[in-house]
Amino acid sequence: MTLFPDDHASELRELFFDSAMELLQTLNEDGLELEKRPEDEELLRKVRRTVHTLKGDAAACGYTDLSELAHQLEDALRPEVARNAQQGLAEAVLVAADTFGSMISAYRGKLQPPAGEELRQHIVALTRKQSKSVPYKLQARFVWSEYEQMVVADALSRSENVYYLAFSIDPHCPMRGAAMQLIRNTLQECGRLLAIAPDQSTLTQDLDVVEAALASEHTADWVEKKCRIPSVISELLVQRAQEQHEQSEDVLDIVQHVTDSSEELPEPARVVEEIVNRQAAPQPPAAPAPSTPAEAPAISAMTENLLRVDAERIDSVMNLVGELIIAKSMMHQAINDFDKRFPKDALKGRFADAMAFQARIMNDLQKSVMKIRMVPVEHLFRRFPRVVRDVAKSCGKEVSLVMTGQDTDLDKSILDMLAEPLAHLVRNCVDHGIESPADRINAGKPSQGMVQLKAYHQGNQIVIEVEDDGRGIDREKLVARAIECGIISPADAGSLSDQEALNLAFHPGLSTAEQVTAISGRGVGMDVVKTVLDRLKGTVSIRSTPGKGTSFLMKVPLTLAIIKALLFRVDDRIYAIPLASVAEITRAGRAEIHSVDNHDVVQLRGEVLALVHLRGLTTQPARSQKMFVIVTAVGDRKFGLVVDQLVGEEELVIKALDDHLVATDLVSGASILGDGTVVLILNIASVVAKLGRLQSTMGATA
Repeated sequence: MTLFPDDHASELRELFFDSAMELLQTLNEDGLELEKRPEDEELLRKVRRTVHTLKGDAAACGYTDLSELAHQLEDALRPEVARNAQQGLAEAVLVAADTFGSMISAYRGKLQPPAGEELRQHIVALTRKQSKSVPYKLQARFVWSEYEQMVVADALSRSENVYYLAFSIDPHCPMRGAAMQLIRNTLQECGRLLAIAPDQSTLTQDLDVVEAALASEHTADWVEKKCRIPSVISELLVQRAQEQHEQSEDVLDIVQHVTDSSEELPEPARVVEEIVNRQAAPQPPAAPAPSTPAEAPAISAMTENLLRVDAERIDSVMNLVGELIIAKSMMHQAINDFDKRFPKDALKGRFADAMAFQARIMNDLQKSVMKIRMVPVEHLFRRFPRVVRDVAKSCGKEVSLVMTGQDTDLDKSILDMLAEPLAHLVRNCVDHGIESPADRINAGKPSQGMVQLKAYHQGNQIVIEVEDDGRGIDREKLVARAIECGIISPADAGSLSDQEALNLAFHPGLSTAEQVTAISGRGVGMDVVKTVLDRLKGTVSIRSTPGKGTSFLMKVPLTLAIIKALLFRVDDRIYAIPLASVAEITRAGRAEIHSVDNHDVVQLRGEVLALVHLRGLTTQPARSQKMFVIVTAVGDRKFGLVVDQLVGEEELVIKALDDHLVATDLVSGASILGDGTVVLILNIASVVAKLGRLQSTMGATA
């Protein structure tokens, strides 16, 4: 059965996928908290509400497998189960988050969803354990489907007497096969049967509880006497519906929809509205309360604060802003030409004022659009408590995660690309860095290790640091493995600095793990980190102290769309590099340049600075005796880029280059100046690595 037209169904599914991912993240976080506080009933109710919401949304989209599995989990989320299962319930919630995530990914890809057998086994183990260890009277829970809840709510709204009944089947019942039909017949004699669970004709061997909802004109005592069936029912519980607060909490949303908006919106529209507005909607109270006219505007105002916008639309606006910045540069160039040709013209001042006003508005527009693209790194950090917990558990370690700087903003496109490398670093810290509890105690450390995630601003860059207090990196072992893999020769190994030795960890295929596991050992993770950071025009560096721990520092630009750049000439061509990577600019004569190990160096305030001649990008020989040296940092090392002439600072809109046009990693992008000149933006790390190596080889053969 299809509830929606095709055009609305696809929109609803996309809304569901977005909403579901947020619900799963909440489920992960609450599952970790439930592991620490298994008897916290408020936390358990919160988890149950999340599962209930996911169940309803999945059912509305026609994903019945997910909805039914969520319903089974919801049945197990009861205080008495939590008291007896302890950590088992939290484990089931975390397994559910993984299972639901896999099912949603399958639905998104239009594939067959997994059956979720592992989750089903957890649920069965929890419920069976409960039925054996707790007296029946504590198990009355009266959890109904959405339709059954609506039927009960409708009966209550008509001021009918609604009773919840729980029947305990006598284990020695001689007519067990007919017990279910006897209960149905008796209930129908007492009044109108609203709901019954299980809804089946016979009782299975492992089922000894039947629950029902009944609307009746009789009193509770009369119904109880009537329903005590000799030799079939061993115990009976009867209570009025309004006395069951937990059930009221479950049907809250349905009652509100039925009473407030059923006349205004058809059912499909209400489902769409609920999914779209959920993030902004207030949390439901413990019991339903009638909405007053004064409350309605407040709720409406809260829902209006959130607006979902497709990322492609924001990118389109960003591209248009970039074109406006190019137009501003063109206008600025035209005004400069006008000023040179007509220096005494009265219009010059008016042009300058208009240009200044336009530049101010343009800057404000650019900042506003940039803020739309910015999201806090908390969106990335919040997934790692679960990662740390799972890896630590599989390795038999005790590890805590400390996060700081979650409110630091970063471009969403960069944040999405950092997810994979950051996951590799966090897993490496737990798996490789943190020692086992016994080893830590022997080393005089606490048995529980610590991994820290930090984010902070540093100039025009964002630094994300991953640090552990583990064993540190064994330099000798790393170098020996690099020699064994043929990455370096034994002769080169002796001349490596400590930082160069640590950077060997980024080579593909190199790993110090003794054995390959599902977590590490294949030598892929650190290579992925380096590759992604290079693509983001960022850097990654390692600091490690044996016995004390290791720290990984990732530095990335705030955005990839617009940068402030330093322009310079080499021969007759103009190039640019990000201004954030420039430490200082100096001049050097040919007499000041010396050769050390086939590398040109210059002494700058007592520090030896390696030089990279950018004339290696061209075939023209150097013509000037006095050269400009741009001091730039690559990782923890400084280099001097030798150029012919400085042009100045400029705000550049980065345009990606097609691989068919530029088949080199020396260039990371291009831009257009106001006069139409195309400027290539250099990838400093690649330029230093390739030109430095080339010039060293040429010096050795000269």
